[in-house]
Parts: sequence; structure tokens; C-alpha cells
Amino acid sequence: MRFRYVHILAALFFIVGMAVQFFVYYGDAGKRVQERIDWESQMTQDDLLFELYDVYDVIDQLKTSVKENLSQPDMLFKDTRTLLNRYPSFSSCYVAFRENYYPEKGKYFCPCSYRVDDTVKTIKFGDNKNNYFEREWYKGALQSGKKGFWSQPYLDEDFEETIFTFSDDMRDEEGNLIGVLALDFSVSWLQHMLEKFKPSPETICALYSSNGSLLAASGNLRGIDPSRLKEDDWILSRQTIDPIDIELVIAFPKRLIRTGVLKGILLPFAVFLLGIMVVGIFIRRILRDQQKNAQLETEKKVLSHELHIAHGIQMGILRKEVPDGEDITVHATLLPMREVGGDLYDFSRRGDVLWFIVGDVSGKGVPAAMFMSATVNLFRSALCHQSSPKAIMEEMNAVLSDNNPSLTFVTAFVGRLHIPSGQLLYCNAAHVPPLVQGVDSSVRSIRMNPNIPLGYDGKFKFTEEGCMLGEDERLVLYTDGVTEARNVARKMMGLKRWKEIVAHGGYLLDAVKQYIGEAEPTDDITIMTICKKSAVQPMSLRVPNNKDQWPLLRRTLHEYGLCVGLEPRTLKKLEVALEEAVVNIMNYSQATEIGLTISQDSSAQAISIQLTDNGVPFDPTAMESDTSKAINERQLGGLGISLMRQIADELLYQHTDEGNQLILIKKI
Repeated sequence: MRFRYVHILAALFFIVGMAVQFFVYYGDAGKRVQERIDWESQMTQDDLLFELYDVYDVIDQLKTSVKENLSQPDMLFKDTRTLLNRYPSFSSCYVAFRENYYPEKGKYFCPCSYRVDDTVKTIKFGDNKNNYFEREWYKGALQSGKKGFWSQPYLDEDFEETIFTFSDDMRDEEGNLIGVLALDFSVSWLQHMLEKFKPSPETICALYSSNGSLLAASGNLRGIDPSRLKEDDWILSRQTIDPIDIELVIAFPKRLIRTGVLKGILLPFAVFLLGIMVVGIFIRRILRDQQKNAQLETEKKVLSHELHIAHGIQMGILRKEVPDGEDITVHATLLPMREVGGDLYDFSRRGDVLWFIVGDVSGKGVPAAMFMSATVNLFRSALCHQSSPKAIMEEMNAVLSDNNPSLTFVTAFVGRLHIPSGQLLYCNAAHVPPLVQGVDSSVRSIRMNPNIPLGYDGKFKFTEEGCMLGEDERLVLYTDGVTEARNVARKMMGLKRWKEIVAHGGYLLDAVKQYIGEAEPTDDITIMTICKKSAVQPMSLRVPNNKDQWPLLRRTLHEYGLCVGLEPRTLKKLEVALEEAVVNIMNYSQATEIGLTISQDSSAQAISIQLTDNGVPFDPTAMESDTSKAINERQLGGLGISLMRQIADELLYQHTDEGNQLILIKKI
């Protein structure tokens, strides 16, 4: 009798155990789902912002286009069309000039491109019926105290769809208004984005405006107010997306959690009633492994997403505008082996001078990418106050060497090209030697002192060198990812084959890709080409007749001598001769200005240094001292001329309408 109710007690025990296990699992599953929904909500918001923030890049590109085409505004029809083709997330792009900005075009002039299905059309927008000066986006851009203006969603009667607009004003250097630039997003595009970013089929997403009206929705939430979703039945996440002030709502039904937990528990309890504890432990272990796998998958997805963003940031650091012109063309490209890499390049044209750098960071992945970004920023910073590649290299090296316990290093080549004269001054930090393609398709490596890489020794003193770049000659800079590229047979390209590719001309990166074929890349690949298109001109400058200008004159001669290949001893003597000539001009000519012109003859066998001044007629060669006489009998002031004659191969003087001219010729 005492075992009469054992089965009932056992059943009650198992029921209670099953209920306890159910609530434990239900709470644990609900917590995991809440964490996942919060993460998915943040990821969805980040994805939407990633798409929306393209607007700032497009507005900057549009401003650049307007500035370049103020004298030919009809080109903006083409530019707005090009931007829409490049950025499919925008439905309209337009440039609304202020009233009567172009009198010949009337009160309204607004080049506009808009998207119809998969076609981009272009119109001139604005008339008395469509007065864009009264539109919210136009007024908002003028009144906004921050960068740009985001409108609330509204029905665009011209295109018969609900849109919202980002606009920004544009002004000239004096602060005068030129007009307003604007981009439209359609609500239908938002609908598409929600469907794209929806975390799971059971999840419902919606976007609401600041006044609570529904903008777009996925799933079965359309027409349902968020307040009707009870937290007892739904796991909810609400976030406001700046800067457009809309609310993102993500909801997941709790009933699916209950259903899933019941299916996972009832069957094991019914089948293995007597082994409930063992099965419970087994299930708990499975769920723990599932949670770990889900966490690993989530971390993998987050890492992939972050690497994608890092790739965009790294590529955004690199220059996009190429300073091509009638005198020079520059082309640069970087192909990372992974999402992010350690190769780098940068260039900046300032008047007649082109500065550039190509480098390669040791290592791969995110650490190399961070070091690459730091190096590019250091180069741009040094350009603001340094005037020679050597000084720039030493400044970057000092910063990169400080607190570098991992001994990450950078090989780099920094150059400064004076475009008219073809004078190329450079400093190399253990980088591969650049190549020069001549007009006859010959290829040569420039002379190189390797120095050490950046990041090892912050006190290292780098050496500076130079060469001359002739008309239609092309300088090719690259990283070792080019010469060490391997094809499917694992055969390395090598320098010899690379020179053959350069000699053949054309688009070099395509030739490298063709060689690699289907093989896995082994390193980042960077190629920069600089072609001097104009004829070589003498190096000229004019300075006030002031002794403080002597360092500039001496440095100009020194750098030119390095580039034409003068021996250090010969170059030092020429600097002494130049100093003597400048001192004579300062002491005797009464000039207010001194001109210096340096050139090579056509055979490159001699260098000519011409000094001009606007002083009274003065022939310094007539003051030459007779060195055969005693010192107390010699004419004052003539020793310098004697020294100049000893140094120069020829010393000539003439007086023209422009003033005195003194020419020193030295054979190389």
C-alpha cells in the first residue's frame, strides 16, 4: 500500500521538474533573443546609416563639380546624372542656383537628374509654378546652423512619391550664396532597405517619422501603431536614427520562443521519463553549445561587418582626385590582399610642385592598416611645414619610432617633382627602387641609397638624392607585392618581367592581374605612375637683394645639382662660386632684385648658372685680381672673381636692357 501512490508522486515530480525546466529554458531563451534583437537592431541602424551617410560624400563631390563648372553650368546636367548612376540609393540629385545667378538663364536655373525605374533622366527644374525658393529643403539649407539639412518625409508632387531630402548651401570664397545642393531618398527605397536588413522572417521592422506616422514597414506591421504591440507578447527595440530623426522599431514574437522551448522539452520528457535529469543535463549542454556557436557566428558577422567598414575607411583615406593637367598626369591604385592592408600612397600638387609617397607596412591585416593610416596622416601633416623629402622622412620616422614595441616598420619612397624643370628630389627608406620609362620605351631604375625603414631608429639621418624627369617620361612607383606576385604555378613575377611590362606601357595593374590569374594573392599591390607631359624648362626664381635670401639660392643650386648627378665635391665648389657672385652683386650693383636660372645643355654635359640683377652696369669679371702680385699690391675685390674662374669652366658677363647677366658654366 505504501507504494500505491508512487507512480502519482513520480508523475508529479516529473511534471514539476518539467515545469521548472521549461521556465528556466524559457527565461534563458528569452534573454538570448533579447540580446540578439538588440544587436540586430544596432546592426540594422548601422547598415541604414552606412547607406545614408553616402550623402555627405556625394554633396562634397557635387560642390567640387559646381566650383569647376561655374563658367559652364550646363556640364552640371551630366555631373548630376553621373552621381545618380554611381549611387543607386538616391532618387534625385539637383543644383538649385540662387535667383538670377545666371541672368541669361532667367530667374530659375536648377540642373536636376532623377531616377525612373532603372533609368536616370535629366531636366532643368524650376519655374513660376515650381518655385524651388519656397521649398522646405531650400529654406532649410539656408537656415541650418549645422552641416546640411534633413527634411521630414513629404509627398513630392513632381515625381508622385513620398521622399525626404538632404540639402546644403554652397557659397563662394567671400561667403556669397551660389545655391543649394540637394539629394532625395524615396520612402520606397527605405522599404527595400528594411526588407534587406530584416534580421529574420519572423521579425517585423518599421520606420516612423518624428510625428509618429508610419514611413515604411516589413512583415505584417503595416498599418499597426507601435503602442499596440505589448511587451508581454513581443520583444521590442526602438532606436532613433540621427540625423534624419526617424524611429526604427524591431519586434520579435515571444510565442515563437515558447513554441520552440516546448517542442525541445516535451518530447524528451515523454520519451525518457525516467531519465529526466540526464536528458535535462544533456539538453542544457546542447543549448550551451548552441549559444556558444551562435555567439561565435555573431562575432564572426560583427568582425566581417567591421572589416567591411574598415576597408571603406582605409580606401577613403587615399586620394581620389588625380591632379592631371597639360603638364602632368598621375594615376595611382591600391589592391589589398585582404579587406584591409598595409600598402599606402598619397600625392599633393602645390603650384608647380608635386609631392608623393608610396610605402609598404610590415605585416598584414588590421595592425598594418592602422600603421598605414598613421603614415599617410604623418605625411600630410609634414607637407604643411617641411620643404624637402629628407625632412619629411625624418619627421615621420621620429614619430613612428616612438613607442613602437612591436617593431612594425614601413618602407617608403618620398619624392618632390618640380614639374616645369623635371627636377625630381627624393628620399628612400628601404623601398624598392622606382622605374623610369623613357620616350623610346626603355626602362631604367633610378639610383638609390636605401637608408633604413621607418619605425626602427627615430634619430637616423636620411640621405637625399635626385634625378631629372624628361618630357613624356613616366615614373613608375610600386610595392614589392608587384615583383613578388605569383601565378598559379607559384612562379614569381620578378623585376625583369616587371620591367618588360612597364616598357610595353598601358594599364599596369591589368597586366599584373593577368599574370596572377586565378592564383591567390600573396601581398598587397600598389602602383603609382607620374608622367611629365611638358617640355623641360630651366629652374628659375627671383629674390630680393637681401643676404637673408642666400640660403634659398644655395639650396636651389644644391637640389638641382643632386638631380643632374653632380659629384658632391664639384657641387660644393659651385655653391662657393655662386656665393662669391651673389656677394659681388649685393656689394656693388645697387640692385633691388636678383634672379637665378639653372639649366642643362641639350647634351646634358654641362650645367649653366645665370645670375641677373636690375642694378647699375657692373662687370665683376673686370675686378679680377692679379695673383702674381704681393697681397698689399693687389686690387681689392678681385680674389672672388679669381676663385670663380678656377671653379667654373666658363665665366661670362653681359649687360642687357634687363640689367646685368653673369653666367657660370660647369661641365658635368
